Amino acid sequence: MENIFLRAKRNFDDTPNYSAPEYADNRLDVTVCIPQGAADVKEMSIRIYSAERRFMGTGCITRNPRKLLKKACFSISNDDAWEAGAYYIYVYVNGNATGFCKLYLPYSWERPKKASLEALSDCPMERFFVERLATTGWWPKVYGGRFKAPLVNMLIERLMTFSTDMEEHRRTKVPHLLVTSEGEQCGAKAMASMLLAGFITGDDISRRYNLSLEEITTGAYGWKHMADQIAQSKAVVVEVPKLKYNAQTENIVNLIASIIRYDTFRDTTFVVHGTEENIGMMMEKCCLMKELFTEETTFRLSADRSAAQVESSPEEDNDDEFMKLVEEMTDREYECGAETKTQTDTDTEEDECTKAEKELNGMVGLQRVKDDIDEARMMAAFNLKRMEMCLQKDSECRNHMLFLGNPGTGKTTVAKLIGKMYYGMGLLSKGHTVETNRAMLVGEYIGMTEKNTMQAIEDARGGVLFIDEAYTLLTSEDDTKDFGKEVINALLTVLSEPEPDMIVIMAGYEDKMARLLRTNPGLKDRFPLTFHFDDYSADELMEIACRMLRNGNYQLTDTAHKRLAGLMEKATEQRDAYFGNGRWVHNLIYQGIIKSMARRVMTTTPPDGDFDAKLLCRIEETDILEAERNFLRTRTGHITAPRPIGFRA
Repeated sequence: MENIFLRAKRNFDDTPNYSAPEYADNRLDVTVCIPQGAADVKEMSIRIYSAERRFMGTGCITRNPRKLLKKACFSISNDDAWEAGAYYIYVYVNGNATGFCKLYLPYSWERPKKASLEALSDCPMERFFVERLATTGWWPKVYGGRFKAPLVNMLIERLMTFSTDMEEHRRTKVPHLLVTSEGEQCGAKAMASMLLAGFITGDDISRRYNLSLEEITTGAYGWKHMADQIAQSKAVVVEVPKLKYNAQTENIVNLIASIIRYDTFRDTTFVVHGTEENIGMMMEKCCLMKELFTEETTFRLSADRSAAQVESSPEEDNDDEFMKLVEEMTDREYECGAETKTQTDTDTEEDECTKAEKELNGMVGLQRVKDDIDEARMMAAFNLKRMEMCLQKDSECRNHMLFLGNPGTGKTTVAKLIGKMYYGMGLLSKGHTVETNRAMLVGEYIGMTEKNTMQAIEDARGGVLFIDEAYTLLTSEDDTKDFGKEVINALLTVLSEPEPDMIVIMAGYEDKMARLLRTNPGLKDRFPLTFHFDDYSADELMEIACRMLRNGNYQLTDTAHKRLAGLMEKATEQRDAYFGNGRWVHNLIYQGIIKSMARRVMTTTPPDGDFDAKLLCRIEETDILEAERNFLRTRTGHITAPRPIGFRA
């Protein structure tokens, strides 16, 4: 890797990137430079992660291997801004991870940032991350838990050590893990149940068993039942609650410690978790527990704002979606496969369905879509009733859909509402939505595309699989080497199922989607429902803008309102095939008008001046004019047709 380096620079070009999600308009241009040239390179790709090891994006190029490769250019899109800070970039050649660099992007973006590429074989921790963690199904949950970078790096290092110990001591003793936290909401359960157990089991929930010491000490569950479950599990997650210790409790806990210590369950790893107070009390009363764990097998989570912690504010603690997911996945009924449903559950489903209907009807415009969805739901409910009364010989229940229309017309939002509504009707078992696109499905080497697609299908079971800009799955109708065809072939399996408990929605431009459907004769017939998303009118765009501003506690002066309305008229008159509709309004508001307002307020108010609420909320006509001059000129003045990605052989 000597003399090989990368350059990265933020890209403000507004040309659409058709391999990215609809709102992924924050782009980073990365160039891999090989001055001496590299031979036999059929394919090169990169994967980028944030400092917290959140996956930020990937890019791939294919080329003629007979030519020396001296430079490879990638454009990575993301819906989050490329903030200043550290990024981890991994380089793959012909499907194999070969290089790595840690790149620091500065606050200033005028010039590209440069970093040398290191051989991955010289970076064992990074190699372990790439080969064992980065592409697993459970690793994204690390970012969902909002763990900070130092704790994430400690997690990777400890897992690498743990993995080595597992291999070295497989015939003697299996190491066990301990997770402690300063408080109940500091993520010990998340770390133990979802991350550590996910690593040990390969994210196979059937090989994980959750229990509490309270269940054992109170006799809530018989030991024989638990012993059978433990013997079949690869990871056992043990919660240590606040216990009332007496002689009987201490004896039972020490007995459990002895069972763990002497490897009664030889191939099982125990992951013990609890607050520092509860763990400390257990160690004090039951000395055998102390001997099970070392400093290397212990994870301590802090509640303060230090480096090794779970980052969450007090307001978020009671309504943390990640913690709700942990509770759902570790609930005993879930583990035992119970599927009972109470009247309260039914009421909640009806409420969710009603809320989804109201949200759809409350969206700006889209009257054609609203009418068509009402008709489709009515037909689905009609067929369901006929099947319940044994009047329908054909038991097929396929509701796969095509969403046709330009970007920014609400396709993603409507897809999520479809999941909730069809769940409320009893046609889906969960009602969630999994969003994906070509960049997330098409792998960097042979076999990875099918794996990614099958994983997305399984994740979407019971809900909606939404494939945005689906026409990019095939970059050319006659390109037999395009991995996107593997996605289509894998999708055909689930599209052919008579009762798939899933709705597949493919979205994109109408003409480009038509070309995609022509590539496979049976593809179009598997989508019985088609919805057309019309472009927004000037009045509708204005309504969207006003709603965004109201939601952000901003107020337009009368002159600013008139100026903005005129701007919407001008935009609709001049729009072309790449006009972003709602996305364009979103960017205009947040990247243009609000920034212009902030510049005006902060440059005209003395440093020691007083700020009042009106000043920080009122948008003036000058803010609209400034946005029109700067934002619109730089983002729409040079839109061209999308360029093909990669090199010309």
